[in-house]
Amino acid sequence: MKTILNLKAGMGAALPSESYIVASAAYIADLKATGNASLEGVTLVELESSEPIPTSVLSRARVMVVEIDPSSQASLARIGKIRSSSPDLPLVAAIENADFTLVRTLLRQGVKDVVALPFDADDVMAELLDIGARQVSSRTDLAPMIAVIGAVGGVGASTVLTHLAASFAAEGDGKTCCLIDLDLQSGQSTHMLNVHPSVNIQDLLEASERLDGDMLRDAAIHSDDGIAVIGAPSSIGPLEDVDVDRLLRILTVARREFDYVLLDLPANWTNWSLSVLCACHQIAVVTDQTISGLRSAKKTLDLFDAVDIPRNTTGIILNKVQKRLFKTISSSDVADTLQREVIAEVILDKEALTAAQAQNRLVWAESRRAQFGKDIWAFHDAIAARLNGGKS
Repeated sequence: MKTILNLKAGMGAALPSESYIVASAAYIADLKATGNASLEGVTLVELESSEPIPTSVLSRARVMVVEIDPSSQASLARIGKIRSSSPDLPLVAAIENADFTLVRTLLRQGVKDVVALPFDADDVMAELLDIGARQVSSRTDLAPMIAVIGAVGGVGASTVLTHLAASFAAEGDGKTCCLIDLDLQSGQSTHMLNVHPSVNIQDLLEASERLDGDMLRDAAIHSDDGIAVIGAPSSIGPLEDVDVDRLLRILTVARREFDYVLLDLPANWTNWSLSVLCACHQIAVVTDQTISGLRSAKKTLDLFDAVDIPRNTTGIILNKVQKRLFKTISSSDVADTLQREVIAEVILDKEALTAAQAQNRLVWAESRRAQFGKDIWAFHDAIAARLNGGKS
């Protein structure tokens, strides 16, 4: 992949957000050379027709125009791979000299329409606007996905995550929240929430193409706090064995079935876990105020920058904050050092947490007045505001 260019500015309201055109360099160059102002807001990706589309592109796109070379089996296989990992992504095939048989085959594979190569900018924009109009008339938006990860072990990321999930589940108005434990080797969410599922994330990965909304809902077990939980495997397996396309399909189905999807991720980074983060709307990095915790947080954020995770999707959660008159490291110091917003501070409320965790319950079940619970709700409100474009 040579170049990803985002042509910023605004089209009309009907243009789908995160519209992508993926084609070889010559076709992209011709398209840019038109100087057509209507292309503003569309992301152009230079990629040869036989190259696989990166997961980072697939996870962000909400509609895609993609070049297909009928003479290349690898190029034709693109459609199936896109459909496998992103079954709800509206897809337009761009083909040179397409015949009726090929067009019919592509439409049967789930392609919305076909445009000719070389591109005609007006024709491409007409397709995108038409898809945008259909999206407005029949809501196809997927639920926001939020990841809470620990900068280092022992900072309480899973505790923060389970309480955050409960706060989203308690919003009312019929809102639902699904917590998916992707910490495949050490996940503790089911234990923390005192649920005992018979099906876990590994079972769903093995279901492959059989997975649908009904299967996922049946797999999720509800905690007393109203959270739909999909737990980690009961046995330890290699982290690298996860099929990223299958996992992204599971997450897409979950986002279609629930109003919020929250993720717990392993401490050890893999290609698939980074791919998952690229698809998240918000990522909260949990750390304490120790030097080792902040150093690990800095490493994590540097990794995010290296894989092009947008900075405005990430924030810092300061956990285990102690009530002191003079703090050696303030939240503003942390924000300056890590170059990220500190979106919440969670007080060290050891007594209330210990009492609740001894019974595998959340802190609210033990004490409605616990400061930890109040801080979690402040965290919830901050994330909700970010999801709403900064509006509370």
